Amino acid sequence: MSIDFENITDHTGVRIYNFDASKNVNENDLNEIKKLMQDKHFICFKSQKLDENSLINFSKNFGNLESYPEKNKTKKNIQIFNVANVSADGEHLSENDPRVVLQKNNSRWHTDSSYRFYPALYSLLFGKETLPKKASGGQTQFSNMLLAYKSLPDDVKEKLKPLHQVHSYNDIRRLEPSLPELSIDEKRNFPPVTHPLIRVHPDRDMKKSLFFTSNTSLEIGGMSFKEGKDLHSWLVNFISNEEFYVTHEWELNDLIMWDNRVLLHRVLPYDYSKYRRAMIRGTIEGTNPVYGPFSQIN
Repeated sequence: MSIDFENITDHTGVRIYNFDASKNVNENDLNEIKKLMQDKHFICFKSQKLDENSLINFSKNFGNLESYPEKNKTKKNIQIFNVANVSADGEHLSENDPRVVLQKNNSRWHTDSSYRFYPALYSLLFGKETLPKKASGGQTQFSNMLLAYKSLPDDVKEKLKPLHQVHSYNDIRRLEPSLPELSIDEKRNFPPVTHPLIRVHPDRDMKKSLFFTSNTSLEIGGMSFKEGKDLHSWLVNFISNEEFYVTHEWELNDLIMWDNRVLLHRVLPYDYSKYRRAMIRGTIEGTNPVYGPFSQIN
């Protein structure tokens, strides 16, 4: 039986109602989900019943899961990341707690695990506690980088062609200086990497997208520091155009899944002291580097 879905927009996102991610997935359904991810880049599976183990089991249908750089940001499984202002024991954390500060940093446009040489493929995020309807903020927005790149003026495309950005997990501390220092091993395991600003997609007939982040650095390389900051600011403003993005309005037990290769995302800020927001995330390892306009692709 085929999976029923509804489109969110013409360019990005579908909702699926008749699917249980806690059960084993048959090959036909798995292939259909993969095709939807390739075509629409974002899926919301409604009304799911998941815990850490069942989220891991479902996620493994799409590849190996990443392990997280900082063990204290996980619960039982190092493959599951707590996207929460609530502790593993259910305590509503202070907004100055490092675990909450890290969540605040995610209000900047980013793509998951861009600090790895092989950045993440997919992310899967399950909503255990969501904000009440009356609350302001807490939504997750996704901006389509294929569409954004296509909409760039030709002279800007040409300007961006040779440029890279440095992505560094440790450099989150530059943006959020209250975060504790990483250990020597954590720094050693995740040194800075550089990726092309224009990403080429061999599995999409060599289409191009923008690929950058705002949660580990605010500069573009290959030019002066001021020029790099100004260009980064221009890009952030450009991709924030509502014609490129969709906004996910969270409901309890939503499971969302997105393609990090072609979408940037951010959470809209909310009152971290007043409201609880608790989610768990699994992230599928990437298997390729970020190819750019000058990469030799076999």
